[in-house]
Amino acid sequence: MPRQPRLHLPGAFYHVMARGNRKQHIFQGKEDYITYLRLMRHYSQRYNVEVHGYVLLPNHVHMLLKIGNVTLAKFMQGIQQTYTQYFNKEQQLVGHVFQGRYNSIYVDRDEYLLELIRYIHLNPVKAGLVDEPSEYIWSSHRSYFYNDQSFVKTDFIKQLLAHYGGTVIDDYKLTPESINRQQSPSNVNQYNLEARQPIMLYKGLEDIMRQLCKELEIAPAIILGAGRGSRAVLARRLFAYLACRLAGHRLRDVASYLGCSEVTTSKSVKWVEENLSAEEIDGVRLKLS
Repeated sequence: MPRQPRLHLPGAFYHVMARGNRKQHIFQGKEDYITYLRLMRHYSQRYNVEVHGYVLLPNHVHMLLKIGNVTLAKFMQGIQQTYTQYFNKEQQLVGHVFQGRYNSIYVDRDEYLLELIRYIHLNPVKAGLVDEPSEYIWSSHRSYFYNDQSFVKTDFIKQLLAHYGGTVIDDYKLTPESINRQQSPSNVNQYNLEARQPIMLYKGLEDIMRQLCKELEIAPAIILGAGRGSRAVLARRLFAYLACRLAGHRLRDVASYLGCSEVTTSKSVKWVEENLSAEEIDGVRLKLS
């Protein structure tokens, strides 16, 4: 079955992870790191993607990105394919450099953004490569700490820190104990659905319908009709989830819009929460083939 495009949410933040094939190193020397950063800068400017944080480790990469109208997939394809060609030529190799397709996690809460940027910058410390984040030159830590003029966008995270009563300097006065307490993204509760705040990327139900139909390449009648095919049922469930959980609409309003009962709409939302993982929600078209 061919891969299906991931759900594209303009203006959304994503935590992106790319690993070396078979856990092998993707950076062998200084020029490799520099080349990858050049590609990150080039494609972020070309596709209007904001880089809010990154770390390049010997065998994997973490990035915190805010995407625009161009899909995350296109941005990553530009970097990964170009770097693979470069790396294979330099190392006189053929084949894959990266382990399959990159992983991405949609980030919808400010608190998690702060946890994530700490996690990204602490990766080299936890990996035993350095004693302090400031010693590792292949991350965005210095952009935050020293205010250097890089392509990394630091203002938004700094504003969040100020809002929650912290500063970059305060939050990076790290001790061994605080480093050990840092959780990986898989352990941080970034998908606590009960605590989820509406992201309001879509304001009205019509906006949600239009965007979802565009992404799924289906007509609104499929979602609004009474069809029982798997494609129609899943599309209807996804609409209910997006409207209730991500846009904050009331259950009864969504049910009325869909022309079904509140019980049915509630079951649709619950089905998505229970049956789709975070990555599957991010790539919902995978279920529609």
